[in-house]
Formats: sequence, C-alpha cells, structure tokens
Amino acid sequence: MQLPTLPDSGPLLTELRFVNPKDRDDAIQEAWLAHLEGRDPARAVATFAQRLRRERQRTLVSSAVTELV
Repeated sequence: MQLPTLPDSGPLLTELRFVNPKDRDDAIQEAWLAHLEGRDPARAVATFAQRLRRERQRTLVSSAVTELV
C-alpha cells in the first residue's frame, strides 16, 4: 500500500518508523483516511500506534492476572 502524496511527508515517515511492521498497512490506511478527511496523517498514525500499544498492554496485563487466579 502506498502513502498519500503530501508536500511534507517527513513527519508521517517518522511516525511510521515507530509502528510495528505487521501493523504498518493498517497505519497507512489510517494515514489515508486522515488525509482524505483533512486531518494530519502523521498525528493519525501516532494516535493509531498509541491505541494499539495501550490495547496490547491491557491484553498482556489481563492475561497475566487471569493466569494468577
């Protein structure tokens, strides 16, 4: 999947470096959606990555608690 063409895609490329490689296609879709909606694609990718990290952290913690019980 290709990135949206932006005059300054540096911040978007920087944010994509912090996304897990297996989630990169979804992050690019988030960037496209933000671009089409007139929002900042780099911020959308950062928010997406943060949401995934929080969700995975919750999953790890809840599974660890389940193992203790």
